[in-house]
Order: sequence, then C-alpha cells, then structure tokens
Amino acid sequence: MRALVLLILLVLELALFASVSGADVSTPGGIFDYLELKFQDLIPGLAPVLVLSVGMTLVLVTAGIDLSVGSMLALVAAVMSCFDGGMSFWLTAVPLGLLVGVGLGLFNGALVARLDVPPIVATLGTMIFYRGLCQVVMRDAERAPFFDVPGYEWLGGFSGSLVLLVLVVGLGGWCWSCSRWRRELLLVGGNRVAARYAGVPLDRRLLQTYALMGALAWLAAICFTARNGAVNASTASGLELKVIVAVVLGGTRVEGGRGSVLGSVLGAFLVAVLDDGLREAKGWSDEHLAFEISHLRYLLLGLLLVAGVWLNTRFGHRDST
Repeated sequence: MRALVLLILLVLELALFASVSGADVSTPGGIFDYLELKFQDLIPGLAPVLVLSVGMTLVLVTAGIDLSVGSMLALVAAVMSCFDGGMSFWLTAVPLGLLVGVGLGLFNGALVARLDVPPIVATLGTMIFYRGLCQVVMRDAERAPFFDVPGYEWLGGFSGSLVLLVLVVGLGGWCWSCSRWRRELLLVGGNRVAARYAGVPLDRRLLQTYALMGALAWLAAICFTARNGAVNASTASGLELKVIVAVVLGGTRVEGGRGSVLGSVLGAFLVAVLDDGLREAKGWSDEHLAFEISHLRYLLLGLLLVAGVWLNTRFGHRDST
C-alpha cells in the first residue's frame, strides 16, 4: 500500500514541476520527451543517495542510525583523490577506498556494538571526526584526478549509474527478502533481549551492518566522483539528511524492527525529484515569488521527514516487504 502511495506522490511531483518548468507536456510525445530527459539527468545525480539509502535501511532496521554517511563518502573520495589518474588508479585508489570505507563503518559499528554508545551520538561524533579528517587530507584544496582514469567517467553517466543502481538495489532487495540475515536484523531492531535469547550474534550483526554501510559509502563515493570529477573538504555536506528522509519516507521505522528496500528506493526518487524540480522552477519563482524557490529545499525535506515518521507511527502495525 505504501509503495502505491509513494508512486502516486512521485507522479504528482513530476506533474507539478513539469507545469512550472515550462516543459511542453500537452501531448503524449511531450510527456515522454520530458520524462526521458528528466531521468537521464536524474539517475546519475540520484545514485549516491540511492546507494546509501539501501545501507541506511539496514541500519535503521536495527534501531540504529548513521549520521556520518556524507562524511564517509567525502573522506573515501578524498583518500582516492590522493592518487594520480591512469589505469593504476583502479589497482591502488579504488581498493584502498573500499578498505577505508569498510574501516570507517567498522569503527562506527564498534562504538555502537562493543562500547554501547547510542548510535545517534556515536555517528554524530564520527560525522564531525571524519569531516575533520577529510579537511586534513584535502588541506583546503580541490583535487580532480578522476576523469583521467580510463573508464571511470562512464560510471557517472546515465548508463553506468543505472547499471550500478540495478546491481545494488536488485542484489540488496533479493538478499533482504530471502536471507536469514534479514530476520535476525529485524529481531535485533524489534527486541534485542529476545534476539539474544534466540541466539542471534547481536554484536556481530551490528558490526556487519555498519561495515556494509561503509562499503556502500565507498560505492557512493565512486558514483559521486565519476559524475562530478572533483572532491573537496565540503563534498556531500548534508547528504545524510536526504538519505534519512528517503528511508523514513519509504516506511523504515526509526525505532527499528521494520524496513523496506523498495520503499527506500521510491523515497530516494521522491527526494531527488524534489531537489531537481526546485532547480528547474527557478524561472517560475523569479516571476511569481518574492524569494528563491530553492530556499524551500530544507524546509520541505524537514516536513517530509516529520511526515514520514508520523506515517510510520500511525500505520506501524502493517508489515513491510
């Protein structure tokens, strides 16, 4: 039911922004051309948010949260940018980036699982700490070796981003639907005492979940740098807000115990269309409003987050898939 509601909202959102952007959608051909151009531009920009949303779904299911995803993405990208472009980049920077991402995720998991620090406090601290490390690595510079790497830029285009997203969402959705790991994570988030009595290795599952979040931050960093070609110390600032809004809108409870990968995907599309639509509507806002319509971005994201939490509480008795 929620997936249907999100699809309807997505269609309404597309129709609204098409009408204020000046696009010709008066004929079926015009609608098709608008949607084709829209999604060719939207998919590459959406890729980092959608990849991180899959991992954030798993983290929230365990009754956790990871506020450091934007900082992890930036730090992984910063580390990879220290290497020169060329074919050797694939053999040095990319594997090292994966190790860094998994290591950062494991550190978050250790704080939560082994030291029993509340996830919101632990990841708020590491969000600041990782961003500080990023500033140390970058030293107020901007580096752009990525477009000198053979084949790397393809990953930031429509085709490359689509392939990555299909693999991540398809594999993630299949594992989430069929694996025993899913049932154990749901139990961890729903009732940790019962999970311990059921023999679930609680600390190990939490470590695995946060490590996976770090690995997905590495993949999101690849998507981001392949599209933008450069990285600096402020890269991906505020990205965690979009990821959390997308996941909560998709039906994942912040209290844990329930989540939906499909819902998170649809939530990510809603957030991306909102972000892109506000930019498209600049001409209309200059003519009809006394302020920049893009200034409404965080206001609307905040409202969506609160609405998503309320809906999850109000209709929380329904199961997700």
